[in-house]
Amino acid sequence: MQHYLEDGIEIIDVIFNKEDVEAYKKMLPIKKDAPSVPVLYLASIWPKFSMFEHFLEKEIYLKETSVDELKAIDVDTIYKAKLKNEKIKKVKSFTIYEFSLTITSGDDIYTRLNQTFVGK
Repeated sequence: MQHYLEDGIEIIDVIFNKEDVEAYKKMLPIKKDAPSVPVLYLASIWPKFSMFEHFLEKEIYLKETSVDELKAIDVDTIYKAKLKNEKIKKVKSFTIYEFSLTITSGDDIYTRLNQTFVGK
Protein backbone atom coordinates (compact mmCIF):
# COMPACT_ATOMS: atom_id res chain seq x y z
CA MET A 1 0.00 0.00 0.00
CA GLN A 2 1.48 3.31 -1.07
CA HIS A 3 1.25 6.31 1.29
CA TYR A 4 1.50 10.01 0.56
CA LEU A 5 1.61 12.31 3.57
CA GLU A 6 1.33 16.09 3.60
CA ASP A 7 0.51 18.36 6.49
CA GLY A 8 -3.00 17.27 7.48
CA ILE A 9 -3.53 15.16 4.35
CA GLU A 10 -2.67 11.52 3.74
CA ILE A 11 -3.35 9.53 0.56
CA ILE A 12 -3.18 5.75 0.37
CA ASP A 13 -4.05 3.10 -2.21
CA VAL A 14 -6.99 0.91 -1.14
CA ILE A 15 -8.65 -2.16 -2.57
CA PHE A 16 -11.85 -3.63 -1.19
CA ASN A 17 -11.56 -7.42 -1.23
CA LYS A 18 -14.70 -9.13 -2.55
CA GLU A 19 -14.75 -11.82 0.17
CA ASP A 20 -14.38 -9.25 2.97
CA VAL A 21 -17.15 -7.05 1.54
CA GLU A 22 -19.47 -10.05 1.12
CA ALA A 23 -18.83 -11.14 4.72
CA TYR A 24 -19.62 -7.59 5.88
CA LYS A 25 -22.86 -7.55 3.87
CA LYS A 26 -24.00 -10.79 5.53
CA MET A 27 -23.96 -9.04 8.90
CA LEU A 28 -26.16 -6.14 7.78
CA PRO A 29 -29.64 -5.83 6.29
CA ILE A 30 -28.42 -4.67 2.86
CA LYS A 31 -28.70 -6.13 -0.63
CA LYS A 32 -26.29 -9.03 -0.74
CA ASP A 33 -26.17 -9.21 -4.54
CA ALA A 34 -25.16 -5.57 -5.03
CA PRO A 35 -21.60 -5.62 -6.42
CA SER A 36 -20.59 -2.32 -4.86
CA VAL A 37 -18.95 -1.56 -1.52
CA PRO A 38 -21.39 -0.25 1.15
CA VAL A 39 -20.50 3.26 2.33
CA LEU A 40 -20.37 2.16 5.98
CA TYR A 41 -17.67 -0.36 5.04
CA LEU A 42 -15.31 2.59 4.48
CA ALA A 43 -14.88 2.74 8.27
CA SER A 44 -12.62 -0.30 7.90
CA ILE A 45 -9.91 1.75 6.17
CA TRP A 46 -9.54 4.51 8.81
CA PRO A 47 -6.94 2.50 10.83
CA LYS A 48 -4.79 2.19 7.68
CA PHE A 49 -3.96 5.90 7.79
CA SER A 50 -0.87 6.74 9.85
CA MET A 51 -2.34 10.11 10.84
CA PHE A 52 -5.32 8.31 12.40
CA GLU A 53 -3.23 5.74 14.32
CA HIS A 54 -3.02 7.73 17.55
CA PHE A 55 -6.84 7.73 17.74
CA LEU A 56 -6.90 3.93 17.88
CA GLU A 57 -5.71 4.00 21.49
CA LYS A 58 -7.75 7.07 22.40
CA GLU A 59 -11.37 7.22 23.43
CA ILE A 60 -13.17 9.24 20.77
CA TYR A 61 -16.83 9.34 19.85
CA LEU A 62 -18.34 9.76 16.43
CA LYS A 63 -20.62 12.78 16.65
CA GLU A 64 -21.67 13.40 13.06
CA THR A 65 -21.34 11.90 9.59
CA SER A 66 -22.30 13.24 6.19
CA VAL A 67 -21.92 11.23 2.99
CA ASP A 68 -21.80 12.24 -0.67
CA GLU A 69 -22.01 8.98 -2.63
CA LEU A 70 -21.37 10.04 -6.21
CA LYS A 71 -20.47 6.69 -7.82
CA ALA A 72 -20.55 3.08 -6.67
CA ILE A 73 -17.25 1.70 -5.36
CA ASP A 74 -16.45 -1.67 -6.91
CA VAL A 75 -14.75 -4.58 -5.17
CA ASP A 76 -11.27 -5.73 -6.21
CA THR A 77 -10.46 -2.34 -7.77
CA ILE A 78 -7.65 -0.01 -6.68
CA TYR A 79 -8.73 3.44 -5.48
CA LYS A 80 -7.01 6.40 -3.86
CA ALA A 81 -8.28 7.21 -0.38
CA LYS A 82 -7.49 10.70 0.89
CA LEU A 83 -7.89 11.47 4.59
CA LYS A 84 -7.80 15.16 5.39
CA ASN A 85 -7.76 16.73 8.83
CA GLU A 86 -10.24 19.54 8.19
CA LYS A 87 -10.26 21.10 11.64
CA ILE A 88 -9.29 20.55 15.27
CA LYS A 89 -11.10 22.70 17.79
CA LYS A 90 -10.83 22.80 21.59
CA VAL A 91 -14.13 23.36 23.44
CA LYS A 92 -13.84 23.38 27.24
CA SER A 93 -12.30 20.02 28.18
CA PHE A 94 -13.14 18.40 24.82
CA THR A 95 -11.42 18.37 21.46
CA ILE A 96 -13.46 18.24 18.27
CA TYR A 97 -11.81 16.62 15.25
CA GLU A 98 -13.24 17.03 11.76
CA PHE A 99 -11.99 14.73 9.00
CA SER A 100 -12.93 14.16 5.39
CA LEU A 101 -12.35 10.88 3.58
CA THR A 102 -12.49 11.00 -0.21
CA ILE A 103 -12.36 7.92 -2.45
CA THR A 104 -11.17 8.60 -6.01
CA SER A 105 -9.95 6.88 -9.14
CA GLY A 106 -8.20 9.06 -11.70
CA ASP A 107 -10.09 12.36 -11.77
CA ASP A 108 -13.35 10.78 -10.61
CA ILE A 109 -14.63 11.23 -7.06
CA TYR A 110 -16.62 8.20 -5.92
CA THR A 111 -17.49 9.01 -2.32
CA ARG A 112 -16.79 11.79 0.15
CA LEU A 113 -17.35 11.24 3.87
CA ASN A 114 -17.17 14.03 6.44
CA GLN A 115 -16.98 12.88 10.04
CA THR A 116 -16.77 14.75 13.33
CA PHE A 117 -15.29 13.05 16.39
CA VAL A 118 -15.19 14.27 19.99
CA GLY A 119 -12.49 13.29 22.46
CA LYS A 120 -11.10 14.39 25.81
